Amino acid sequence: MTNCTDVCGTACETTAPAETKTPGFTRRSLLRTAAIGLAALGMSSVASTAMAASKKITVCKTTAIKVGGANIFNPKGGVPVLITHPKAGVFRAFSPYCTHQQVPLAGISGTNLVCNQHGASFNTDTGKVTGGPAPTGLPKYTVTVSGTSVIVTF
Repeated sequence: MTNCTDVCGTACETTAPAETKTPGFTRRSLLRTAAIGLAALGMSSVASTAMAASKKITVCKTTAIKVGGANIFNPKGGVPVLITHPKAGVFRAFSPYCTHQQVPLAGISGTNLVCNQHGASFNTDTGKVTGGPAPTGLPKYTVTVSGTSVIVTF
């Protein structure tokens, strides 16, 4: 166990933690279910807000990220998103913030996304922690490719 108190004031584990369980519901399905329930109760304005929060946004073109690379985008009407291209034709989307101290991820090293503040790293294909001190993997978003557009569902 390494101590990061000089930098962030927390004790940091330098080895990858045990695997975390993926929740059974996605954010999108939860928001859609909430929107349907609220609409049924006559709360249509709240329902439309929940439905809008589970929308699809075209983030970039497939050519914007080389194979083995990653970029952070700030799509109009969305939240910042990190898109990776771990293999030809495969795109992944994650939150661009380290789960240790919510610092923006700063680079890529091989097949790992790296946080420069304390050295945490995450797999570019799965978002799972590959090196501490991050306690959990990166939150994932659903990605679809339509033609040459990378579309992310928030």
